[in-house]
Amino acid sequence: MSGGPAPAGAIYDRGYRHYQGVREGRSRMVKALVLAGVRRTLGLRRSWKTKVVPWGLLVVALAPVAAFVGIRVVAGDAVDELIGYAQYLRVVALVLLLFAATAGPELLCPDRQSNVLALYFTRPLSRGDYLLAKATALLLVMALIALLPMLVLLAGNVLTADAAMTYLGDHLADVPRILLAGGVLTIFYSAIALAIASLTERRSIAVAVQLGVFLASGTVASIVFFTASFPGRRWLALVALQQLPDRFVDWVFGEPFSQGSMAAQAGFTGPAYLAAIGVVTALACGLLGWRVSRLRA
Repeated sequence: MSGGPAPAGAIYDRGYRHYQGVREGRSRMVKALVLAGVRRTLGLRRSWKTKVVPWGLLVVALAPVAAFVGIRVVAGDAVDELIGYAQYLRVVALVLLLFAATAGPELLCPDRQSNVLALYFTRPLSRGDYLLAKATALLLVMALIALLPMLVLLAGNVLTADAAMTYLGDHLADVPRILLAGGVLTIFYSAIALAIASLTERRSIAVAVQLGVFLASGTVASIVFFTASFPGRRWLALVALQQLPDRFVDWVFGEPFSQGSMAAQAGFTGPAYLAAIGVVTALACGLLGWRVSRLRA
């Protein structure tokens, strides 16, 4: 019996070494997802086309503040009432809606389209960690839009006042109001955007649904309120989603509701609008948590 050729083989030294660094665990993965989410929402390290919408909205949010501070430098206190915090936050509310409607789907939809959830969940990363990272990324960028221009406006008012320290002392109470109003609007729009984005893999559908829900709720509620008369009609004021933040901001800064408006006729006060915002936010968070818990790797 003749022996066959001797088996031949080769051993390659690839230089593999054991990892000697610090094992940071799940917290490091969450931080990495947050950073990646912030970059994605702002279009960083991506093509210029992805930067147009987020940076364009940032410019829109900051432009009124820059213009007002510039006018104050030239004209002084003669234009003190040109724009207030409540008036500015109404403008910012629209910017926040548009930014959330585009950024929320950008955070959730591509992961399902690209089938990378299996890669995420093969690591010690829970669905709760995944949701926390995505929500944190959106909240950070939304807070930048809601709070930074307001604080710049306050700083500009202080620096251009005749007596800076006196002005700061007289308006120091505006700081917690700014933080409260900006924080509530940030959480409200972010929760709804992520909840709607969790329902579909198509970013365009998620954007259209969110804008449509806000537009339709306000339009339908206003039409029915002013054209019909029935018991409980006043509750329609709490159904118009886009008006909830505006009325809450008016209350926080002590601004009266416009005469003849739905809010003025409904008779609700600021806490009612805050409660409505809380209910809508809680429902959105519940829907988002349920959808994420059902994600398949």
